Amino acid sequence: MDMQQKLQQLLDKQELTELMYKFARALDRVDGVLMKSTYWEDAVEEHQDPIFPDLFFYNDNAHKFVDPAMEGFKALKTTQHRISNALIEIDGDSAAAECYVWAYHVHEEDGIDKEGILGGRHHFRFERRNNEWKIKHRSTVFDWNQNQNATAVWAENYSDKLRGKRNKTDDSYNYISI
Repeated sequence: MDMQQKLQQLLDKQELTELMYKFARALDRVDGVLMKSTYWEDAVEEHQDPIFPDLFFYNDNAHKFVDPAMEGFKALKTTQHRISNALIEIDGDSAAAECYVWAYHVHEEDGIDKEGILGGRHHFRFERRNNEWKIKHRSTVFDWNQNQNATAVWAENYSDKLRGKRNKTDDSYNYISI
């Protein structure tokens, strides 16, 4: 591989990594428009609820997944997803990736706040079309999870500007437009 090819591969890997980050941001900001923008219209989402696996499994069109996913996320009190350890293989206009995901969800069960904390890996197949990378297929493997009474204290004592929000009024939208 010559230097130009290596540079292009590095640029492609950065673009794909940022696409994975955008996906996580879409979940935490409950931003369905952003989430749809990460997928091709014919993409497939393969997803099972990690805490209640018998209640939810989806394996179909990713764009059709977004609206019910956003409704589900609105029912959660807060979420935070972290993406790391991304390994990406590129083959022309196709790519595959695995990244680790750590997710924190606060939900309510029988009037008690619970923390659903889980670790797993996202597996992606990407395609580049017209010089743009997007997700063609995504699945998640859950390696572990905890569902326990909530103990974390979230930003209730911060000023309204500095308190995290799960929509486009979050302060981050004052800095980046993604």
